[in-house]
Amino acid sequence: MYFMPMDVVELTQRLVQVPSVNPMGHAVDQPEIQLERRLTDFLEAFFRELGLAYERSEVAPGRDNIVGCLPGNSGKTIVLEAHQDTVPIDGMTVEPFGGKRVGDRIYGRGACDVKGGMAMALTVLSRLQENPSDNQPTILAAFTVNEECGFTGARHLAQQWQNGESKLVTGLPDAVFVAEPTEMHVVVSHKGVIRWRCHAHGQAAHSSRPSVGDNAIYRMGTVLAAIREYEQTVLDQQPEVGVLGKATISVGTIQGGVSVNTVPDSCTIEIDRRVLPGESQEAIRQEVIDFIAARVDDPTKIEHDPPYMSSPGLPLSDANQALAQRITDVASQQGITSEHKQVAYGTDSPAYFAIGVPSVVYGPGSLIQAHTKDEFIEVEQLYKATDILEAVCRSFS
Repeated sequence: MYFMPMDVVELTQRLVQVPSVNPMGHAVDQPEIQLERRLTDFLEAFFRELGLAYERSEVAPGRDNIVGCLPGNSGKTIVLEAHQDTVPIDGMTVEPFGGKRVGDRIYGRGACDVKGGMAMALTVLSRLQENPSDNQPTILAAFTVNEECGFTGARHLAQQWQNGESKLVTGLPDAVFVAEPTEMHVVVSHKGVIRWRCHAHGQAAHSSRPSVGDNAIYRMGTVLAAIREYEQTVLDQQPEVGVLGKATISVGTIQGGVSVNTVPDSCTIEIDRRVLPGESQEAIRQEVIDFIAARVDDPTKIEHDPPYMSSPGLPLSDANQALAQRITDVASQQGITSEHKQVAYGTDSPAYFAIGVPSVVYGPGSLIQAHTKDEFIEVEQLYKATDILEAVCRSFS
């Protein structure tokens, strides 16, 4: 058999070897990179070999969610979820798709974020099929697209469940465990995010007569100053919200001009505003837009695109903490300390929480290694996290 016997380390290596790069707005010039398509095909073959029913749903052209189903008999349904996409491979110092094991580490793009977690979910699924427990819940292994730049796959899947469109399960699941590199702690709450592009417009002219033109880069300079003022006078003055800290804003890219001897007629920045649980992304975005408009010379020459990424925070709730406690109790029984955490980064979890399904984040690997030039995951964490999640699934009732 192609995939058996199952080993979480070998499976992680094989998953890393299948490119699933999210271009995140940039051109994809490597012919072997086809978004998530190749990985989705791999997962479909995996489900076929296990003889499981599965559902493959298009979220965008060439980008499909896929969900496999292992039926249970307890009346409960739990979901083991991971995103298929990785960030780009630019600047990597290890072979991006090598999946090479060196000592106790596996290297490559996605090894940590999040193909190790995906391998954990698939291995748990195969173990439960091979050696089922009495009163076992139905297990859905769900793998979504475009987490790194929009969370659209998770929202599409949640909408399917909410609208009763899934052919695999009726009603809503009872819990979703989202795989991310949490060092085997459990994330119960995190910030959200809204991102958009802002354009400053001007008038092109020859640089020998700059007064004839209207320099869009200079205008964007006033926008940047306004954003910095917003950060210092609005956000920095807000009280910290527990370990989540304060809301933040950041400008990550800037583009403008065509040549040094041309007064630029346009300049574009990308704005990243992290929101706290309970904040409205759209209201916060409008707050920033209004703050900028009050501080620039001509607001009509500042244009804000609709958001290209928007996700709420994951609120701290009794339901999520109770779900997390299942993991920490099992981990404790196996001699591992697994704490409840609140973090600044975002995940797929809010999409499921928004439709009333408890959802927490758990997995092997450290966020410190995610997206790095030499991304890796520790083998020991792969084994331990898989054992813990398997035990949680077996005891779920």
